[in-house]
Amino acid sequence: MKKFKRVLVPFVVFSLLVAPVSVITPASAESTEKIVESIQEIVETEEVVDFENLPIQLAEGVTLEELAEAINEPRILESKNVTIIERSTEDEIIGERQMVFSPNAAPVAKEDDSKFDFGAFTYNSADKGAKVAESDTDEVEPSSWRPSVDGVFFDHQMTSDWAGGDVYSTVKVIAVVGRVASVDATHTIIRSAKEGGKYNVERNGNLYFNPPYANLSTHRVRANAETYWWSGKLEGTVRYQGGGSSPIAHLKEVEKILTNNKGEIYPDYVDPQSNIKLIKPDADMVRQKRERDSGYRKDFERRYVGYFGQPQYFAWDDVEIHHMIPLEYYGENHFDNLIPLLKKDRKNDYILPHREVTEWWESYRKN
Repeated sequence: MKKFKRVLVPFVVFSLLVAPVSVITPASAESTEKIVESIQEIVETEEVVDFENLPIQLAEGVTLEELAEAINEPRILESKNVTIIERSTEDEIIGERQMVFSPNAAPVAKEDDSKFDFGAFTYNSADKGAKVAESDTDEVEPSSWRPSVDGVFFDHQMTSDWAGGDVYSTVKVIAVVGRVASVDATHTIIRSAKEGGKYNVERNGNLYFNPPYANLSTHRVRANAETYWWSGKLEGTVRYQGGGSSPIAHLKEVEKILTNNKGEIYPDYVDPQSNIKLIKPDADMVRQKRERDSGYRKDFERRYVGYFGQPQYFAWDDVEIHHMIPLEYYGENHFDNLIPLLKKDRKNDYILPHREVTEWWESYRKN
């Protein structure tokens, strides 16, 4: 199969409001709340934080502006101490990504707009009294006495190695702010029969990072591919050089993919004219045959033209009218379950080949 980013509201608050209940667990909600409190505390103490000398590390491809927007903290743009976490050979994505056809009929690579998927962020107060006791003089306030903005952020991606029949959950350090000493976490690949269902643990992997982050920034957990919805989670603790720690929290809904038993990712597809979206099935459907209606195709063509006009990106003779939930799994002959896909040996830059979908179903879980 082919493979087919300022509102002035704290980013994490917005994410908490819109993220699905299945993603925000009590633990992650509590962690996210702590991040919100940390951001508010920073705002209340803006005169003491030395943003100009704040050390920030960014992964290649991530900008300081994106970080500032993600945490709703424009003052980090004052930092003159920004370094780049260079890519390592492990950063190469395993397998191919899904393909999306845009509604305006221009095939484009799927945009991953969720770089800040996990994170820990805090405001660490400086214990000046203790520092003075250790110092010979307090005439000049050392920078180490100043409060510090500290945190680390991760991007999450789900991919598959179709040739090897494996599914991968990948987390990558994309931003380190302030004095992060270490990251100690458990990275888990999870699966569910339904996209919005309960996800169960499939496999864990221990993740440990400490500075410098170059060449240590990517971590993967692998599982044998089966017909499931797959995702990942990251749970653990970030410790800071000045003392203290923070739990890693969900900041956004992390990526999910649906694979068959070979590890082939079910395609994303939208019909370029009608915006009919290819339905993604559950992974636990039971075989129950429904008969094909003799007039389903003519009825679909009539209703398609009635709703959307004559097709502009294909000819009727070049397409199959595909049952998105197959008749084999009691899919309906109704218009809402149908979509035009390209016939075998026909060429079209805008229409998904029918064979790509039927081949995926050939390795769907068999009962």
